[in-house]
This record gives sequence, structure tokens and C-alpha cells, in this order.
Amino acid sequence: MNMNPIQAVLDNLRLVLGTIFVGISAVILYAVLTYQPYYTAQATLLFEPKIPELLYNNNDRYLHSFEDWMRTQAHEIESRQVLEQAIQTYHDSGFVWTYPGESPKTGIDRLRGRLDISQINNTQIITIELGSRQREGLAELINNVTVEYISHKDRQRKEQDQKKLNYLREEKAKYNIRLEEAYQDLMDISKSYGTAIADEKNLYIYLDMFMDLRSRYNEILTHRIETENKLSALRNQRERLKELNIYDLQNTQVLLEMEQEINARMVGLKPESQLFIDYSQTLEKISTQNIAAARKYLIADIDREINEQAMLNEAAKATEKDLEREMKKAQYELMDINTAVLKTSTQRQAIDRIINIWDRINSRIEQIEIELFNPGRIRVLSEAQTPDFADPSKLMKKVVLGIIAILGLAVGLALGKELLDKRIKRLADIEKITGLSATGYLMDGITENIPPEHMNAIYRYHPNSYMAELFNQLTVRFEKEHHEHSAQVFSFFSLKGKSGASSVAENILAMLDADKNEKILVDLNPGSTEDHTLSNDSLISWLATHRNLDQGIVSSIDAYYDVLHLGSLREMSIARIRPSAVQELLKRLKKRYKYIFIDGLPLLITSESQTIAQESDVSTLVLDAQKDTWPELQRALGILDKLRIPVISMILNKVKVMRAGYFNKILSNHTLRQNVTPLQTLEVQNKEEKLAA
Repeated sequence: MNMNPIQAVLDNLRLVLGTIFVGISAVILYAVLTYQPYYTAQATLLFEPKIPELLYNNNDRYLHSFEDWMRTQAHEIESRQVLEQAIQTYHDSGFVWTYPGESPKTGIDRLRGRLDISQINNTQIITIELGSRQREGLAELINNVTVEYISHKDRQRKEQDQKKLNYLREEKAKYNIRLEEAYQDLMDISKSYGTAIADEKNLYIYLDMFMDLRSRYNEILTHRIETENKLSALRNQRERLKELNIYDLQNTQVLLEMEQEINARMVGLKPESQLFIDYSQTLEKISTQNIAAARKYLIADIDREINEQAMLNEAAKATEKDLEREMKKAQYELMDINTAVLKTSTQRQAIDRIINIWDRINSRIEQIEIELFNPGRIRVLSEAQTPDFADPSKLMKKVVLGIIAILGLAVGLALGKELLDKRIKRLADIEKITGLSATGYLMDGITENIPPEHMNAIYRYHPNSYMAELFNQLTVRFEKEHHEHSAQVFSFFSLKGKSGASSVAENILAMLDADKNEKILVDLNPGSTEDHTLSNDSLISWLATHRNLDQGIVSSIDAYYDVLHLGSLREMSIARIRPSAVQELLKRLKKRYKYIFIDGLPLLITSESQTIAQESDVSTLVLDAQKDTWPELQRALGILDKLRIPVISMILNKVKVMRAGYFNKILSNHTLRQNVTPLQTLEVQNKEEKLAA
């Protein structure tokens, strides 16, 4: 069965409160009697971390974060070197930390375990706290730890700075040598090509000279090509003159063109010049039809032009060869100068890089040299002071821990008791165990101060009580079962007896909507039998004797139903009731009555109740909330399931009411509605255990 922890605590509230009261009293008494003064002292350090610039950008040499750096410092405070020196200084001051026979390592470990080092809210402040039962020397020990730690950090920083300084000085010397070598290389290049070779403007001058030579070469090349073309044209013209017919020449336009060309050539010539005379004679020959002489002269003239052009062509070729040699020479000089300029530029860049690194090294050397004379980056904000009063937190912590333990013990006792308690105390227990909803519940009669002798007739003695209201609710459900499923025979059983099954059956039967002569209670309970109850006769014998049921039925004026007292139906011969006799009895009763209620014996004790249940339309289990357990209920349901009982009804009787509980509120509302003053006993019962509906 599932357990509700809250409900378990409420059900065992008296046990929980008693345990808490006794436990807290014992804890306070123990804490007061065993209390010893405990003193604490605290010092505060301020860190001013400054991660210096590094020569090379190597991320592996940087810390990941400031928090990592602070955690590292906290661990360095409790390092062996710091604590060992602090203990030694503490002993030199006249105090004693190490116990007789204790090794130095054990004393250091003990101090490390006692120190409380913490960072305040992720700031640059760290507190060092130490507690002891002795107040003398407590502050001195903490102050020794802080002083030794600061000294340790100063020594460590100076050693690191000195190593950095030595390394940087060595690097500076190396770069000085490299710088001198670079300047020497630059001087050698300047000596080879002249001082101005280092200037790139000289390269452009040589480049202009080379371009001028290239332009002159292109002009000579063009002139040579032109002369070769003219020479080729003149030679072709001469060959054509040799092949011309004289008569054809006389009769064609060629002669006229030649005459015009000679006249054009004579323009500008002096009359006394030989060429002018020759041209004049040619014209005369042409005019006198001396074609042969004209041809010879023309050929001679063309020959002169050919010779002139040939001479010009030879001169152009010679000039072209000379220019080619000069161009190659200028090109080699230009390439050599360009190479020298590039070397000089590269050497200058290398010198600039070396100078830049040299400057950075020199700057870092100056920083480190200055830092060597600066104080440490850690300083004491507040020194530890000898405490005037003991720390009350230890006593309070002991009391609080004791109270927490007592609360846990009280709750554990309540849960343990609830876990061991197998009683069916609430309707929810029935649903968890069986998976079925209960028909209803009834409160304990003490809740409304109902005397036990009135429980069988609540409808008569307490018609305005809440108990009567609960019976009315159950009655409605039995009437619904009768009208919807034609149920007539209703049997009531307890599990072990004394659960109020008889009073439940009598009250519900009396409240049913039917005439008195339509309702009958078959009483099988030997404890309530009267004089005419069966003694040692069997049911079969009784049926044979009482042919008419009126002889055994009691019809009381005060009751709202008839009663048939049978007592024990056990057959003396075979030690059990015969189903045939029960069937015969119910057959007779069904002809006469609308509702037949059977007050049976306990289901788990006798077999007679199983026979009655097998012959009933509805079997009702009346459970005692203060005695019956869920294993017993499971066993009873198993019996009814094997008998294949069609309808099983469960009523939880004698439910207790707690103060401020669900049932208490309903009962109060009912009392106000009935305008009846609540009984004083209700206030007493409200302190009892709560049962969830």
C-alpha cells in the first residue's frame, strides 16, 4: 500500500510533537553542558594582479582567467613552504603549534586543514580565517601566514623577473650582433654600386636610358626596312625597263610619264649642274624619238638610286647592330642595378624588424628593472586581531544540527509507525488496496457523544445528528441498487466481529423507503438472539417446524422493520449450514418482503457467512477503521472473488475526526445548519488522527 508522508505525520502528530519536544530539550541540554568556547580570527589580503606583456605572443603562457589566478593564489597560501616558515616564525615568537612528538609534516597538514581561505564575491579580496579553543596566539599565527606568503610571493616574483631580465639581455645581445651584420651587408652593397644605389630613384634613371636606346633602335630598324623596300621596288622597275619595246614606248603613255618625271626632277636644279644637263639631253632625245638613249639613261638613273639606297641600307644595318650591343649592355646594367636595389630594400626591412624587436626588448628590460624596485602586488587590508569574545556560531551550529536531526527522527518515527500500521483508516486506503471505491463511511459514535446503546437506532434517538445524515447517504445507494438491479437480499459481514455490522444493517434498513411489512432483518448474530432463537436445532429442522414464517418473525411496534432471529445456523450433524436450507428460507422471504437484510457472522471466522454471501444479491463488508487491517481485507475479497459474488459493497465504520480536518469541517457545518450546539467532547476528539476522505 502506498504511503502519504504528510498524512502519516498528521496521523501520528502526538508522537511527532512529543519526540520533537523531548529531542530538542535533550539537544539544548547537551549543547549547554558540553559547550566549550571557540575563538576565530581573520585577516584580509588585497590582490592587485598584473600580467606583464610577453615578448612573444604565446597563448599557452597566459592564464585562462582571473578566477584561475585567484584560486591559484589561495592554494599557494596553504603551500608547504609558506606554512612551514610561518610555523617556524610562530615558534620563534614564543608560541607553540606543533605537539610534542608530532612531525613537522603533520603540524603543517593540521594547520592547512584548520585554515579557511575564501574569496569574497569573486573580488580581489581573500580572507584567511582560523579557529581554535585558545585565543592566545591565534591572531599571531594568521599574521605570520600572511607575512610569509607575501614574502614568498616577493621572492618568487623577483626570481622570475631576474630570469626574464637575464633572458632579455641575452636576446638583446644577439639582436645587436644581427643588427651590426645587417648594417655591414648594406655598406658592402653601397660600396659595390655607389652610395646612391640605395635610392630607388637611380633605378628609374637607368630605366629611362634603356628606353631611349630602345626607341632609337626602333627608329633605325624602321629606316632599314623602308630602304630595303625602296631598293626592292627600284630593282623591279629596272627589270621592267629592260623588257619594254621601243615602239611600244613611243606609242604609250609610259614615255609621257617618264618625260613628266624628268621634268619634275629638274625642278630646283641649277642649269649649270651636270644632272640638269643630263635631264635636258634626255628630254631632247625623247623629243627626237631617241628611245634607246632614253632607256639607257633611265636605267642608269635607276642604278644610281639603287646604289644610294643600298648604301643607306648598309649603314642602317651597321647602326642596328651597334644599338643591339648597347641595348644588351644597358639591359644587363639595369638588371644588376635592380637586383642591388632589391637587396638593399630587403636588407633595410630586415634592419627595421631587428630594430623593432630590439626596442621592445629594451622597453621590457626597463619595465622589469623598475618592477624590481617596486613593492609586491599583494598587501594586507586588515591584520588578524586577538578575539575578545568566543564565537557563538559553533554552539548555534551544534544546536541547529541537533534540531534538524531530531526533526528527521520524529518524521522517521511517524513514517515507520505508518509503514508498520496496516489498519484501514481512510477511504483512500480501500481504493489503493482494492482498486474499488468504497460505498461510504461512518464516523465513530463518540464524535457526536452518541451512547453505545443508541447505535442500533440512530434514526430514532438522534435523527438530526451527522451520523443519521451519513446513514441516509448509504440508504440512497442501497435503494439505487434495488431499483436499478432488482436486488432484494443484502448481507452484512464484519471481518473479525465487533465492527458495527449489526447497527449499520439495522439503521439502513429502518431508513429505506418501504413499508414496515416490506422490510425484514434476518439476525444470524448469536450475541443478539432472543428466547425464540434456535438453540441446537438446525435450520432444516426449524424450517420444517415453522411452516408459517409468522411463527418466527417478530413484528415490534417500535421497529420500522420485521425481525427474524435465527442465531447460529450451523448444522450440528455436518458442522456447516446447508445452501439448500438457505435457499429455501430466502425463497419464502422473497415472496413476502421487498428488502431482506441479513446480519451475518464474521466473514474470516465462519464458513456460514460465505454460504450466506453466495446466496445474496449484494454482500456488504463493514470495516472497522480502528482494528481491521488491509491484509485481512485482501483475504476477505479473495474469498468473495472465489465465490464469484456479483456485487461487493464496502463501508468504513468508526472513522476518527481530527482538529481542522476534512470531516471536522463537514461536521461543524452540519451542526450549524441544524442549529445545535456542538458537544464539548467534539473538541477533545478533534485532536485525534485525521483521516482523508
